[in-house]
Amino acid sequence: MTKVRNDWSPTMEQRADLDGRQGKCLIASEGHRWMRGYFDRLPSPVRRRLADSPHNICPACMSEEAARVAAGQRLKRPTISVYFAVIDAIERKLTRDDGKPNERRA
Repeated sequence: MTKVRNDWSPTMEQRADLDGRQGKCLIASEGHRWMRGYFDRLPSPVRRRLADSPHNICPACMSEEAARVAAGQRLKRPTISVYFAVIDAIERKLTRDDGKPNERRA
């Protein structure tokens, strides 16, 4: 099973100010303000997988996790299967015990 940082948690967006709580980001930034075009760096199936996720996972933070996992497997860059495994691991950390995504709190 792929391991990701413990910083991924159901309430992680609460570290951000109110405007920055739209997504799950390790640095609690308002990525929508600085990440224009970032999705273009990811393979199309990975972009689709992120879009289909019940969570709004930051693509930059997910990419960092995938690069770390790939390096641990002695790969030069993440494969699509590595990206998918990382997204799955992040989703597990962000999902409540009953299997439902955590609701965003206002």
